Amino acid sequence: MSTPEENPDGLASAVEIIAPVARTGSPASVASSASAVSTSTLPAGPSRTAAPAVPAGIPGPRELAARVLGLAGPAVGEQLLFTAVQIAALAMVSHLGAQAIAAVGVSNSINWFFSSGFSAFGVGTTTLVAHFVGARDHQGAELAARQAVTVSFLLSFAVATLGFAMAPAILSFMGAEDDVLAPAIVYLRLLFAASVFSNLNLCFSAAMRGAGDTRTPMKIAFAGALVNVGIIWLLVYGRFGLPEMDVAGAGLAILVAGMVTSGVYLLTLTSGRFAVRLTWPGGRLRVDPGMIRRLLVIGVPSALEQLLMSGGMNAFARLIISLGTTAYAAHQVATNITSVSFTSGFGFSLAAATLVGQSLGAKRPDLAEAYALMTRRLGVLVMGLLSVCFFFFGSSLMRIYTTDAAIIAMGAHILRLAAFAQPPMGSYSILAGALRGAGDTRYPLYITFVGMWTLRVGAAYLMVLAFGLGLTGVWLAVNLDQWVRMFLVLRRIGTGKWKEIRV
Repeated sequence: MSTPEENPDGLASAVEIIAPVARTGSPASVASSASAVSTSTLPAGPSRTAAPAVPAGIPGPRELAARVLGLAGPAVGEQLLFTAVQIAALAMVSHLGAQAIAAVGVSNSINWFFSSGFSAFGVGTTTLVAHFVGARDHQGAELAARQAVTVSFLLSFAVATLGFAMAPAILSFMGAEDDVLAPAIVYLRLLFAASVFSNLNLCFSAAMRGAGDTRTPMKIAFAGALVNVGIIWLLVYGRFGLPEMDVAGAGLAILVAGMVTSGVYLLTLTSGRFAVRLTWPGGRLRVDPGMIRRLLVIGVPSALEQLLMSGGMNAFARLIISLGTTAYAAHQVATNITSVSFTSGFGFSLAAATLVGQSLGAKRPDLAEAYALMTRRLGVLVMGLLSVCFFFFGSSLMRIYTTDAAIIAMGAHILRLAAFAQPPMGSYSILAGALRGAGDTRYPLYITFVGMWTLRVGAAYLMVLAFGLGLTGVWLAVNLDQWVRMFLVLRRIGTGKWKEIRV
């Protein structure tokens, strides 16, 4: 599995804060009403959910918190569903042995590297849709979503085809041991096929979140999760006379669930009843160079950030693999457990991106900053509470996955170290989300380069190879990385320059 704080994607309401979107009126009249509490209604047609109105002033702390939780609640729920699927999948696969755990882990790391570039479309879509919605430009929001989906599909298909063919060579390069290689090849190929749909789903959900609708993606994610876990349960062990497919069953479940999720998203977004509508005039996949350029100007730095991150995580994984299958299995289970914390923070990060983007689109930088700081406060509180659980109940959490005493002992030790990384990880993730919502995607790229390659990878190799600290050294490096990232992003937020970026 990929390390939780880098799970791309994406991911990504407890309180409904959506109101009708104005689709008529001159630019001047739209601009003058951008900060109104209510908006004009849609033309006659199907009832349609729409984007949140921007408050006229700075709300009080309770109202700020309610609006943040209104978006963050479902976003967190959606991310936790993804995490629950990963936990369920790994828990079922874990009983097949350490080799199965390692096969799933190394394949997920590789797949994430190949898919990370598509975060450009997810980040670009959320940011542009949020800004368009804040400015009450509904047609611009729909054009951005349509272009992101079109180009993501075409590129995803090409990358998946290449990855499918090269799977054995890639796994060998990653240093997968002989006993892991055979199941990993099958699993990785299924992941590449599934990536076409997961990248599409990233764009679909990003468009809806940018428009202020996080509840619908959560519902769709829930349906996908049921399909995924159900097929894993059926095929990993061969229930009801079905073939016993082991690791391959988990991979097939991800593929089928991705296809189902994409189908539901398409039906939802083409219905015209939601905040963003997807249409392809003439039934053709036409590319709009101007809109693609705007998406890429925002999204490419985020894609490069994810590529740097995933490249660093693969270098990180190679180091851990060198410590042996048992150590790598313990690392994978521990990171899977801590993903519950990060995905909570990531849900708040998605809310920050939407609220900041909509506020800046409505020319309200003061409100954007207020939302960014409140979102960070709430997200760090949640992650801090979860870190306490990791520190004191690590052994019990590890036993959910395995009965191997060595893996349990190593994993519990890792969880105690990981507990100290959760608060700074939350601060960085959430405030970086706010920067991305503002269109300031270059600064998180710079922070990632410093944190991942200089601190995490460099320090981990030093601690393991020079000082012989093993997994302890690996996770000390993770802590160093997260604390430095937190201080750097706080410095950027403090300058206020992110509020001046034009998208």
